Amino acid sequence: MPFLVGGCCTLVPGALAGARDSLGQVGLAYVDGHLDTYDGQTSPTGEAADMPVSVIAGNGPEDWSAEVGAPLVGLNTLALLGPRDRAEAQTLGAVLPEDCGLVRELGPVQLRNRGLSAAGQDAAERLSWAGGRYWLHLDVDVLSEEVFPATDYLMPGGLDLAELRELMEPLARGPGLAGLSLGCYNPGKDTDGSGARALVELFGQLLC
Repeated sequence: MPFLVGGCCTLVPGALAGARDSLGQVGLAYVDGHLDTYDGQTSPTGEAADMPVSVIAGNGPEDWSAEVGAPLVGLNTLALLGPRDRAEAQTLGAVLPEDCGLVRELGPVQLRNRGLSAAGQDAAERLSWAGGRYWLHLDVDVLSEEVFPATDYLMPGGLDLAELRELMEPLARGPGLAGLSLGCYNPGKDTDGSGARALVELFGQLLC
């Protein structure tokens, strides 16, 4: 089972393209505090980390989407779990999930209302049904800044570690899982190592 650990979410288009080349159509469960649907024109920072979902959906930047053979996802094969920057994205003109016609978006409030485990199970079943296999990506900024400060884009209102484990467990143990990736942990902001230990414990629980 591939497990890719990288700097930020820019690793996802390449990982998903590789999975598609090996396995055929592959879905994506994207567990992240951000929508990441900006492109080179709408991004407030110009950083590639603002753009992975836009790239895999085929919305650009054009050269990057073309390089990975986007669109990499089709109808019902992308689930966005945990974003909480919709208002900012809408103000800045990012392509919103419903405009893609591809995705289901559940922020922290919706996940809690549905039940974290149930939401994860729903996503795993839907992605397996639609694509057969799926990739699971975690950006640690889906966690609240009070819970996990060892990342660069801090926001309040995210999940806590127990909620994250509940959400990811059915996804990480689903028969359709093709691979996993982890991004946006910053060891320079983790002076006591507590963030690293939390992540090791989390994936130890998910994968054992």
